[in-house]
Amino acid sequence: MRKVFSYFENFVFRSFNFWDRATPLEYWCVMPVIWATIIFAFVGDLKEFWEFLLRREVPPLNPLYYDSILLFGLTAVPRLSLTVRRLHDSGRSGKWANLPLISLVSGLVLMMGIGSTVLSSSFASGGLGTGGEVVTLMAIGAALVLGDTSNVWPAAFASAAVLDAIGWDAIWGMLSEVMARTESVEMGTAASQFGQSLKEQPLMGGQLLIAMIGTVATPFVAAFMHLFFMLLPSDRDYNSYGESSVTPVTGAPKRKTSENSLAAYACLFEKTPEEQARLKEAQKAELKALYRSRVLGQTDTPDAPV
Repeated sequence: MRKVFSYFENFVFRSFNFWDRATPLEYWCVMPVIWATIIFAFVGDLKEFWEFLLRREVPPLNPLYYDSILLFGLTAVPRLSLTVRRLHDSGRSGKWANLPLISLVSGLVLMMGIGSTVLSSSFASGGLGTGGEVVTLMAIGAALVLGDTSNVWPAAFASAAVLDAIGWDAIWGMLSEVMARTESVEMGTAASQFGQSLKEQPLMGGQLLIAMIGTVATPFVAAFMHLFFMLLPSDRDYNSYGESSVTPVTGAPKRKTSENSLAAYACLFEKTPEEQARLKEAQKAELKALYRSRVLGQTDTPDAPV
């Protein structure tokens, strides 16, 4: 548990460290918690914003009022640095940290393209049905806002009141009806028109096909590449970003992690300086006595000091 807390400490105190390394465990212990907190705060801010519109009150326009924006801004640099350190640990360049941004931007472009297709399909079919009415209402509200900025909040209040009266279940049903109609009516016509243009102008049709495939695939490919890089194991070898955190497996014996716990009892048998001096004198007298008896053959030896 202490190890997990140290990962959050690194996230805070190493916010501007873009040259070190971070293990997969450090990344996946911190990043899901941060994003879960941001999403939870975003849901709360969205509900509060919606309540302001229903009460016909202008919501606070200061971005720092909303916790999700504040958390997202405060953790932007630490999240980027942690991603870069994770890439360094797996032996990849920090430039791959741009993959989430590429996925986000391309995803927004794809959603705008789908939205424009739905709107054009609704108007082409005459806006009939409940789904067409909702789409038409949204388009009229957007046109009012873009045409005159003074109508922004009245249009927002009116739209919120209408949507709240309809109910979100009915709204999702209407949108699904629009999407189903678009798929059933427009897809066949678009496919036949595209096939005809491909026959007439193969080069332009091929370029359009590549652009379509790239627009649809780029968000998902970038997201999967980012996930793949973040799941890569740590590089076991030394690289330009420092030593590896993975200990190599060898046949060498393990190093001692602690000292001898019985060494403290030696102080109980430790002699004082006076006792050590008397012991040295006794050892010298005993050595002289052995020299006289064994080498010189003398039998009488002086008494050794006690």
